[in-house]
Amino acid sequence: MGLPKRSLVPVLLALCFVGCSCQRQADDRAAATATAPAQPRDDAAARAAAEAARRAQAQNQQRVDAMTEAVNTLHLYLQQLSSGKRELAEKHWAYERQPRGNEEAGLRQIEQFSAMRIQNETPEPLDEEIVPESLQIPVELRVSLPGGENRRYTGWYRMRRDPVDRSWKLTATSLSLALR
Repeated sequence: MGLPKRSLVPVLLALCFVGCSCQRQADDRAAATATAPAQPRDDAAARAAAEAARRAQAQNQQRVDAMTEAVNTLHLYLQQLSSGKRELAEKHWAYERQPRGNEEAGLRQIEQFSAMRIQNETPEPLDEEIVPESLQIPVELRVSLPGGENRRYTGWYRMRRDPVDRSWKLTATSLSLALR
């Protein structure tokens, strides 16, 4: 007593679908486990990107700090020069050198200042370092003298970081007396 051939067809079809659904569940489980390890790689990539961003931000902050320190040193030099503290001002020059009179357009020959206004532009790095070791700082100085005379100087100062004590030192300047 066997089953007629026609009745076997629906049973075989049913078994195929049951087998397929079992197979699909196995594929779904395999896909789920295959994607699970990818998450830590994404987390590692995100952590690496965040770390790179922190390093870039730290380097940028070091760059800004270095330029600010150089500008502050230049301003201190000019303030000491204008207040008559020449010996202190001269210590800001590298190699214990003093600028020649023509380099600062006679600024050092002024005996007494009534006031000095210092304006500088953004320092320009003279090297390719991430945190510059050498800068050129464009300046404009407005000087008032006791007799009421006012002068305006324009130009730049170059500075280099001392390799020993890491302080900024003046290395060169080019100032000229600007006509009104």
